[in-house]
Formats: sequence, C-alpha cells, structure tokens
Amino acid sequence: MKLKTFIDQFLAFTQKEFFHILRDRKTLLVLVVLPISQLLIFGFALNSSLTEMPTAVLDLSNDRMSRQIISKIDASSTFKVEEYVHSMQEVDELFKSGKLSQVFVFMPGFEREIKRTGKGNVQIIMDASLQINASTLESYILATLLEYQQEINAGRELPIQIIPEVKMRYNPRLDSAFHFVPGVIGIVLMLVCSMMASLAIVKEKESGTMEVLLVSPVRPPVIILAKLVPYLLVGMINIVVILLISVFILNVPIAGNIFLLFLVGTIFTLSSLALGIMVSVLTKTQRSAIIISIAGLMLPAITLSGFIFPLGSLSLLMKVIVHLMPVTLFISAARNIMIKGLGMDAVYPELFGLIVITVVLIVISIKCFKNRLS
Repeated sequence: MKLKTFIDQFLAFTQKEFFHILRDRKTLLVLVVLPISQLLIFGFALNSSLTEMPTAVLDLSNDRMSRQIISKIDASSTFKVEEYVHSMQEVDELFKSGKLSQVFVFMPGFEREIKRTGKGNVQIIMDASLQINASTLESYILATLLEYQQEINAGRELPIQIIPEVKMRYNPRLDSAFHFVPGVIGIVLMLVCSMMASLAIVKEKESGTMEVLLVSPVRPPVIILAKLVPYLLVGMINIVVILLISVFILNVPIAGNIFLLFLVGTIFTLSSLALGIMVSVLTKTQRSAIIISIAGLMLPAITLSGFIFPLGSLSLLMKVIVHLMPVTLFISAARNIMIKGLGMDAVYPELFGLIVITVVLIVISIKCFKNRLS
C-alpha cells in the first residue's frame, strides 16, 4: 500500500469517527460532561479539614483556667461546644445518640491542682469509631492545649504543664479495620447489587425478548418486582458471607445485634437493587447502564458516603445530598451496630430512610416502565 493511500484512508476514517462522536450525544455526554461534573462535585465536596465538630464539656471544676480552656476550644474553627453536661451518664447518652465527637472533662480542683503541683490533667473522651476523625482531632486538641499553655506561661518563672488524657471510645487501639470494614460491606453490596440489577431489563431490550414482555398480560409492577427477588436472595447470601469474613478473618467484632445488622443490610441490598433497576429501565444499552453504574453510583459511593472521607468535612448542602444515597445511610447504621453496639433506637432514622428511598426508586421504575410500554 502506497503511503499516500494509507494517509488518505487514515484521515478519512478518522474524520468519520469524529463525525460519529459529534452526532452521538450520549458519547459526548460521557466524554465531556461527565468528567467535568464529577470533578466539580468532588472538588467542592471533598475537604480533608474538620470543622465545627460537635463537642461537649463536663466541667466539674468550673474555675478560671477551665473556663479559659473551654473558651479557647470553642473559639477554634475545629470544635463547636454544643453541650454542657453535668455527669458521665449524660456523656454516655450523647455518645450513643451519635451527637458527639469528643467531650472535655475537667475534674474538681483543676486550677488548684495546677497552682499546687504545676501540672493539670484534662481528660478527653473521643468517639474513635471513625479512626480517621479521631486521629486528626487528637492532633488538633494537643495543638490547642499547647497554644493555651504557651500563653499562660509567658512571663512565668515556673511554667505550668497541662497534660491531656485521651481515651478512645469504641475503638481504643484505633484499628483501621473498625473504620473501613462497615464501609467496605456497604460499597461491595451496592456495587454488586446495583451492577447486577442495572443490566436486568436493558439486557432484555438488547436481546429482543422485551417484545415478548410487551405483548404479554404481565403488568409492569410484576416484572419489576420479579426482577428484584432473585437478586435479593443472592444479596442476602452475600451479607451472611461478608459478615462471617468480617468477624472470623478480619477480626472486627459485631458489638450489637447481628439480626438487626442483617435486617439493615437486607433493606440496603433491596434499595441498591431498586437503584440498579431504575438505571436499567432508563437506559437502552448495557454499555450505558454500566457507565452510569460506575461513574454515577460507584464513585460517589466511595468518596462521598463517609467510607473514606468524614462527612463532617462536607458542606450542609452536600450532607443533605449524600444522605439521600442508600450507602451513606447503611454505613452509618452498620458502624453504630457493629462498632458502638447500639440498637434500634439509634439506627431507626437510617432504617426508615432506606425504606423510603427503596419505595421511591421502585415506584419511579414502575412509572417509567409504564411510559415506555405506552
């Protein structure tokens, strides 16, 4: 083949491919709009710094120095003192409700002990179920106390020392598995279930068997629900296997009720399947369904659900948006049950949210399927 012939053919086919891409709006959407939208979402949403973390104070001393330290803590952008409690029982209740990141405890005679010995102890009890949060906040706390210590030591002949006593609740050894395993369970279940379900109906369209369903007397709700049942059973088996692996291989204990955890996992599986079915109804090809499942479901689930990055770093608007994602609700509930050992009273908001999302997704799928039938 002559070089000129080769170049002419190459340029002609290249031109054809450009025209093909420009005419195909879906391909343009994937190539241009999707990366830009993902970058903007993740760029504005992800922030490694922690701000206004909910903090409580148990000040049994209530002297000048303890109040100064509390003011210093509250003035920081990292902490937000929301509760002044009067007993450890109130602290326990706040931790169980999930409304607390840490509590500062000043024992009676804090300032008097400093004046007598030159040293004072501040006890900090932290929720370490989120290992990343706990490690970061501990460094912020040490820096804040050190700054206050330097301020009061200015001009003193005998410097005083404030010693923080940090106690990690729920995960005293700061084992990273305690933080990641509940998230991994949610990500794996969502990925497998949504990917499987997203191909359920669109596969019928591509294979040509959809015409048979269209002329049959079977109604759309029956088709949608029948598609969900086999995948739901497979998902329930996956939940059992994943929990066994978590306990016996990854050594992450289940501190709470395992049956409650299984119930939450089952409803989450159903919501993931409903999400996949909706994608399957709204798409025409398996390729489109896979792209949407990976780019539209998997990436946000990994980065914005609290699996890797703490939700405390998100803006208020993004917190509302991410809590509409089933995986966010499941990870929160799974950590409360597995790590904190909490019961139904602590996870019912997430459980109710999962049920509502599941019903809404199934209704949308049925309505859209009806429209396509017509």
